Amino acid sequence: MRWKNLFIIIIIFSNSVSAKEWRNLKTYQKTTQKQNLSSSDWLKSDRLKNTLVWQRANHYNLIHNLPKEYSNINQRKAFYMWLYNELDKKGHEVVWVKMAHYISTKLRTMESFPFAIFTSKRILKYANSGSELVFNDAFVSLNSIYQSHKIFTGNNAVQWDRDMLYKEQYFWIAPIYKTMDERSLKKFQRIAKGTFLYAWVVPKAIRFKGNLSKAEARYKYAFDTLRAYCKNRYK
Repeated sequence: MRWKNLFIIIIIFSNSVSAKEWRNLKTYQKTTQKQNLSSSDWLKSDRLKNTLVWQRANHYNLIHNLPKEYSNINQRKAFYMWLYNELDKKGHEVVWVKMAHYISTKLRTMESFPFAIFTSKRILKYANSGSELVFNDAFVSLNSIYQSHKIFTGNNAVQWDRDMLYKEQYFWIAPIYKTMDERSLKKFQRIAKGTFLYAWVVPKAIRFKGNLSKAEARYKYAFDTLRAYCKNRYK
């Protein structure tokens, strides 16, 4: 019985470390007792250099619905970059993925010096939670368009973006705003409006106007302002 329990523990541990970003191959091999990376794994250097290993891992994780393999904003940001390049190659004209990459870039900036000095741990926690929720919830839709034989252009691309933005603001990100304390909400309002130091983070053209706690205001801003900005920025 004891050996049986030990075997179960080993299996559970093996599964818990079987897929994520690894610092280097030696660490991976020592931790997993495997010589070669699994299909869902990559090294940090793979992500930074956009290697074939990284690209294949993204493909594998996307078609197998494994969003939780990406554990932080940096990794999700890099995934969005890989995906929008793949969609562009196929001829898609959707912008949502580029918007997600842009927002991830800004969220990552908040974690960096000097902005991190003026950003509380609570705010960073909300930012990371929101990034994770949207990423995880969007994965099925992202896989659908990634594998789609239909190429989304023109009005079809616009409608796809509308649908994604609606789900994002009314459903995926809504729980964050519903549970956010008033002080944190006011801080996010100041960030979105580019006040004080955050004027360096948020360009004047896309500074938010309205009530950030309202899904309707966030959706209208995302579609009318941010989408147009990112469409031009990522040409």
